[in-house]
Amino acid sequence: MFKKTSEKAQLSVFSNPNSFLTDRSERFYEENGAWHNLFKNQVTLRVEESLFEVLYSKETGSPNASVRIMVAMMILKEANRWSDSQLFEQCRFNLLVRRALGLVNMDDPIPSESTYYLFRKRIVDHERDGNPNLLEQTFASVTKGQAKDFHVSGRSIRMDSKLLGSNIAWLSRYELIHETVQLFCSKADFTKLETALSQSEMELVKSLLAEKGIKWFIAVQVKKSK
Repeated sequence: MFKKTSEKAQLSVFSNPNSFLTDRSERFYEENGAWHNLFKNQVTLRVEESLFEVLYSKETGSPNASVRIMVAMMILKEANRWSDSQLFEQCRFNLLVRRALGLVNMDDPIPSESTYYLFRKRIVDHERDGNPNLLEQTFASVTKGQAKDFHVSGRSIRMDSKLLGSNIAWLSRYELIHETVQLFCSKADFTKLETALSQSEMELVKSLLAEKGIKWFIAVQVKKSK
């Protein structure tokens, strides 16, 4: 039977990690900008658990383990390239990983291995039946929430945000233009180019495809110097 994770974490007097940490360690543990708190707030707590309700019975069965935690565990596993055994070791004994999962007490349980594997199997089986990929929908929902909070807009893209090749700094402006034109011409339909361009222009295009931009740049500079 599907059950959402409680939004309010209950702190224990005896198993709260803060009780066992020094002042300096506690400050880092509670720091909002630390990776474990960022992951908890920007990933774990943003998981829309209702998307996974279709995987569970609405009437029978015991309540499910926290979907939010299991999805967060899957993300941490892939991000850190952990094996399954390493994942469960980290989730059981690493305070920062537990914090990232939203586990506030040292004795808060994590889903068992069998529950975790069954959850993954249900996601795969659900998609094989022709249904949407629930993890893709989750990532889209998480990203949408992050974009809204951080005021990220996809309507415009800055040039310094584009994933251009790292060797772009080594090219002159002429070489950049030459390489761009050359790439376009190499992908274009020559039959259409021949009808749109004159004979002299076609000869120029063919020469562009046959030469490297640096050679053209040097030739132009030599011609100018004369």
